[in-house]
Amino acid sequence: MRTLKLIGAAAAVMVLAALGSVYGLLRASLPHLDGRLNANVSAPVRITRDARGVPTIEAANRIDLAYATGFVHGQDRFFQMDLTRRLAAGELSELFGKVALEQDRRTRLFRFRGLAEIVVSQATPEQRAVLDAYARGVNAGLDNLGARPWEYWVLGQPPVLWRPSDSILMWYSMWWDLQAGGFEREIQRLEVNARLGGAECAGRWKCALAFLYPPGTSWDAPDAPAIAMAAAGASSTGTTASTPIPDADALNVRDAVSSSAVPVADPVPAAGSNNWAVAGRLTGTGAALVANDMHLRLRVPPVWYHVRLRVSASASHPALDLNGVTLPGAPLLAAGSNGRPRVSWFCQWCARRSASTAPHPTSSISAPVRRACWCASMRRSTPAGSVPGWHSSLQRRT
Repeated sequence: MRTLKLIGAAAAVMVLAALGSVYGLLRASLPHLDGRLNANVSAPVRITRDARGVPTIEAANRIDLAYATGFVHGQDRFFQMDLTRRLAAGELSELFGKVALEQDRRTRLFRFRGLAEIVVSQATPEQRAVLDAYARGVNAGLDNLGARPWEYWVLGQPPVLWRPSDSILMWYSMWWDLQAGGFEREIQRLEVNARLGGAECAGRWKCALAFLYPPGTSWDAPDAPAIAMAAAGASSTGTTASTPIPDADALNVRDAVSSSAVPVADPVPAAGSNNWAVAGRLTGTGAALVANDMHLRLRVPPVWYHVRLRVSASASHPALDLNGVTLPGAPLLAAGSNGRPRVSWFCQWCARRSASTAPHPTSSISAPVRRACWCASMRRSTPAGSVPGWHSSLQRRT
């Protein structure tokens, strides 16, 4: 009986020790909110947080402000930033293995990593100084944690230091999230065009396609005057008045064969944005109002990072007092206001046609020849002309 008690006590101690270790790692990965730190800045920087944890950063210049912004981003959101840059660069499988390989193959077609490095190389000295300072701040914030973020313990991988080009990848990732679906819509548009009959209009598109893809509808501006809508050619039914219903030669739905129909995928919730503004003469206080809903998908942590950024006035620049949201990974305010004189701005997702696709014949290349093209940087023939070959490596986690 005594032996059983000892075994039970030992098991309880082991469980408590394991739980204590997990708690200790999680606790150590939280940011340090109090104290002083010797940082790579030209003048003292002050970071305070309100009851909700929203930081206010006060610095003497733009470079130190970028460093401190990177510091709090690195402390609070590094894993989120890491996933975002890896999504754009096609490097998710380095963390997650084979399950993310197909996604990496899709994004690597766009060569965002190389493009981001080109952007940094072409930046002005002032822009490069801001990007460099921000990257140093991110890495300092990560290094200041008592333990690496817990996600890396679960994955069994160390975090990779932040680079200036990674801040450019953040915006490419935002483009991917909001606009890359346009290619799928364009491919479907080509398939619909191929199944339509009748005459061709500009660009080899069938004239009947204008009925299925109207350039505008009455829903685009429901508050516009009726005269303006009529001038735009839109009717109350939501279709353009100048586009007639296609005849049977162009679109004959009665004789359609189900086996030749274009496969329709399950509907995916579409992204969108809305905003409105009210002039000061219409408000009780006389101040103008502006509201914006960027309609990004809900996630944890959120896409945006609320912060207040303040720079004291000097002989070379006026004082700044910015309050709004940043995109973790970038040293700027994406949406917010600038104090006095008060100017507010925000981001909008624009439902426009920003992608264009066209079928082109291709031929397969054997692996030895493909490697030879990469190593010798041979030029390749594309519809846009001859371009140099390029090599991209990926250390996929097994």
